[in-house]
Amino acid sequence: MIRNYRKIERVMEHPSTQALYAYWNELRAGRDAPSRSEVDPRRIAGGLETMFILEHLEGGQTRFRLAGTGLCELLGMELRGMMVETLMVPGQESEAADIAARVLQTPGCGVMRLRATDAQGVDWAGEAIFLPLYSEMGEMARVIGCVNFLEAERRSRPAGPLRLRSLGTRVSPLQEDLLSGLPAPAAPAPRVPAPVPVEGFAEPRAGFARAPRAEPAPKLTAIEGNPDAPRGDADGRARPRLRIVED
Repeated sequence: MIRNYRKIERVMEHPSTQALYAYWNELRAGRDAPSRSEVDPRRIAGGLETMFILEHLEGGQTRFRLAGTGLCELLGMELRGMMVETLMVPGQESEAADIAARVLQTPGCGVMRLRATDAQGVDWAGEAIFLPLYSEMGEMARVIGCVNFLEAERRSRPAGPLRLRSLGTRVSPLQEDLLSGLPAPAAPAPRVPAPVPVEGFAEPRAGFARAPRAEPAPKLTAIEGNPDAPRGDADGRARPRLRIVED
């Protein structure tokens, strides 16, 4: 049986939102979620500016690990390291954190309808998507998503800084598609990192062996200096001689 987020894509309107969902759904290949390490930014380059990756912390908080430059400009700040509550208007701070927690716990795919009023007083309708990921440690503790505004006919962009107001959220859990008799696609084999040598478990290192000499080793040669030089000094004492020994 194929586990699928049925019809959730119908509530997504922006092409970049739909593209991220399609890519994520392809990556997971029937699993609850793909791994963070499987995400290739080149495959979703068209929507990177408004994308983000969240990290769910042990204390229940959720913060930004990564955020696109376009999203940071809209919010008027660098989002990396900030709590996800930063997205929302006062009074709705918990909305984004709640939907992020729900998609990890269910697991499921979350969509938020939103509206924002920019610095010029113009209202913008939009949507945000929240999709679960496994962390590098194998825990479902990452969320990938994006924020996109829907007024495609407008050539301008919202004038930041702005905050988002939630008009409603939907989380679609994993369901079993009983209408399909196709076998579930096999999950890709886990990527096994190359073994790291550990002291005590590594193979013994080969020693160095001297190469056999093709010719007999040279003999020691004493160089006495100039044989015609005087053998003594003015006092009749023998002068010291330079002695160099070569191997």
